Amino acid sequence: MQEAGAQLSLNPADFPSPPAAIARVVRLASDPDVTSDKLGAVVASDPAFTAELLRTVNSPFYGLKQPVTAAARAVTVLGIRALRNLAICFAVRDSLRNSGLRGPDLEVFWEDCLRRAVAARAIARATGKVSPEEAFTIGLLQDFGVLALLRANRNHTAQWAEWRLQLPEPRREIEVTQFGISHDGVAKLLGERWSLPQQLTDALATHHTPEKCPPPSRELAFVAFHADNIGALLAGKTSAALPAVRIGLKETYKLEDKATDKLLDGLPGEVEAAAAGLGMRVAKQAPFANILAEANRTLVQMNMSYEEITSRLEAALAEKEMLMQQLAGANAELARLAFFDPLTGLCNRRHYDKVFRELLTRAASTGKPLSLVMVDLDKFKSVNDNYGHPTGDAVLRSTAAAILANSHDADLKARLGGEELAVVLPDTDAHQALAAAERLREAIARASVTTAKGPLRVTASFGVATFMGSGQPVDVERLVTMLTEVSDKALYESKENGRNRVTVGGLIR
Repeated sequence: MQEAGAQLSLNPADFPSPPAAIARVVRLASDPDVTSDKLGAVVASDPAFTAELLRTVNSPFYGLKQPVTAAARAVTVLGIRALRNLAICFAVRDSLRNSGLRGPDLEVFWEDCLRRAVAARAIARATGKVSPEEAFTIGLLQDFGVLALLRANRNHTAQWAEWRLQLPEPRREIEVTQFGISHDGVAKLLGERWSLPQQLTDALATHHTPEKCPPPSRELAFVAFHADNIGALLAGKTSAALPAVRIGLKETYKLEDKATDKLLDGLPGEVEAAAAGLGMRVAKQAPFANILAEANRTLVQMNMSYEEITSRLEAALAEKEMLMQQLAGANAELARLAFFDPLTGLCNRRHYDKVFRELLTRAASTGKPLSLVMVDLDKFKSVNDNYGHPTGDAVLRSTAAAILANSHDADLKARLGGEELAVVLPDTDAHQALAAAERLREAIARASVTTAKGPLRVTASFGVATFMGSGQPVDVERLVTMLTEVSDKALYESKENGRNRVTVGGLIR
């Protein structure tokens, strides 16, 4: 499926270029046959790079016991991979200075990059899953594609300051709507432009969907995913980031809340130290205790309505006990928001990917069928163009309401991005799935949205694919790919044959 919005034409020139000496170091360091002596000679040939390297290596950022006074010695002490990662950090810093962002926006972008980088390094240290230096680099680079998107369309530069206030997943959806592609979608171009190792490029391309990352880079992609949420928390964007961070680290690494809070507590100081080590300033970082207090205040405010409704029923309870119960309820609600699309109420892409695989695994073991229905609104771009994005949002809400009202509780209903939706039907064969899809198609076509130009109705096209179940162990990733491809192809046929129709693809056994 094509992402929503007009596809933005990007080429490698839209990425800021790393300085020549740094680019050469990155390329050579990725060569398995390169020697420390050769790298040291390349570094020493550029006095400016040598000075930056020695200043950083001798800063508290690295904490070496003995001072390093020569480039060759720095290469030996750091090691080839650490030198490469440090060169990439210098390149990011210098590229930001030459980006389309100016003044306060530039400082904020750098600060956000450092927060993610420091968070990724802290996760790596706490879990031992990946190299801390590699984690720092992926955290620093993971949103770098935003610069390419802004350079290719500078009219959106002023809006970026508002977009960054969103949580990672909604912010990515805004990019898709505005540019037709997101920052992780241009990771391959970044990798080619900067001669990055394939492991880094793969992790950059999948850090919003780390379970899809090739195995050699998957752990790095998961670290970047969680670092993104931690970066949002440290930036004070929303209190919803705190439960998202705690739940995510517990699910992936089995870190309890106490361990997570201890990890988070040290990050503000590490951000300031990293900035100093890399030669750029950041604002004084808010202590984690302040962030935690603000999050708790927000939770209490969100629950004021619950307090008003239940106050008479709970009059016999002590005030402290009542507030604790309300806080627990708010935490549960915020946890729900971390897995559901806030606009439509359908589950988000990450939750869909996880539950879809669980349902497929169960279908394979029980031998029962499972069907996937892909849904795409017809001519949705013209709705945004002719009526505006608020009306487009109202159409998405109306469509989601029709799907929720005309499907079963056991069905998995998801918004995958833009106007692309999906419904997974457990214990449902192709014949039953066709009937269910027709029911949804008719419900969507009947719904209407009130506009200044009168009632607005939209239609949707559908593609259906069915897995017949085997009763045997299966390759779940292969099944996901096959079902998605078959349903996408069927959906495309529905579009080609006039839209507002259901097409059933082949059976998968």
